[in-house]
Amino acid sequence: MKTKTVLMLVGVCALAQGLFAEGKLPAKDKFMIVVLAGQSNMAGRGTVDPENNKPHPRVLMMNRAGEWVPCVDPIHFDIDNSGVGPGKAFAEALAESDPSITVGVVPCAVGGAPISAWEPGEMFHKGRTDWHPYDDCLVRTKQALEQGTLAAILWHQGESDRMRRGGYLYQVRFPLLVSRLRKAFNAEGVPLIVGGLRNASQDWFGQVLSNSQTMTCEYLYGPGKFVPAKGEYALQPDGIHFTREAQQDFGRRYFEAFVEVKKALAEDPQYWKKLKHPAELAPKEIPAEQLKDVPFDLLSPEVVQYAFPKGVPKP
Repeated sequence: MKTKTVLMLVGVCALAQGLFAEGKLPAKDKFMIVVLAGQSNMAGRGTVDPENNKPHPRVLMMNRAGEWVPCVDPIHFDIDNSGVGPGKAFAEALAESDPSITVGVVPCAVGGAPISAWEPGEMFHKGRTDWHPYDDCLVRTKQALEQGTLAAILWHQGESDRMRRGGYLYQVRFPLLVSRLRKAFNAEGVPLIVGGLRNASQDWFGQVLSNSQTMTCEYLYGPGKFVPAKGEYALQPDGIHFTREAQQDFGRRYFEAFVEVKKALAEDPQYWKKLKHPAELAPKEIPAEQLKDVPFDLLSPEVVQYAFPKGVPKP
């Protein structure tokens, strides 16, 4: 059975090389680019099941060399044993929703990377490689956008900041990151779908992170949707990473959220700018000793109004 699966994958890869060689990709408006960003639960650590890891004929992924190849797990390459994340399930659902499109997945997540590593020029060491999460994401995504059209940005990150009690500055750093990405990719109106941490509501910092993620993607820098992790999602033995089944379900729920956002955009392209955020999403006051790490000179008026409703304090 394994031999049959390998032969099938080889055949599909050969077919893809013929159909998707340079100059053979779909028209730019029919090649939908999906960016996967964040840390390990976006990169994927779910166990790969070879028997159920078939490539979809209209879903490609950008490999480490920047080439388009058939999309199979693992999509990411931040570690040697990367596994199943939500990206493949989302991309296949998107492809199935419109037979005229091909989906191209761009892996940009780096396991273990805190939100502070997602800033221009920042380096994060993982395994045998020095990664530059933000800069690498820009390079790979801009390369993809030479051939396709940005359809969605998927984000899952926060475990590192939750464990390191980084919730306070997340309220500044995450919206600042999203504003940068939207500007860099000319992504006005592109849905940003953000996945939540498991049981985020059960601890204070987890709730701060999910609040700032919701506030950012649904109100400050929409359009977008926050998708909470189900409490019943199983974790790997390490207690951090979702299993294959949980990741695949999460990917399908990301897509359901994407459809909701697209429907709202069709009714009103500026709908999210007219929404009033609920009181429970109000930010927590940043401790005085952490103010020195806030990049005040880079903050947009929207971030200042959100993070410092009482006025900008002196660091």
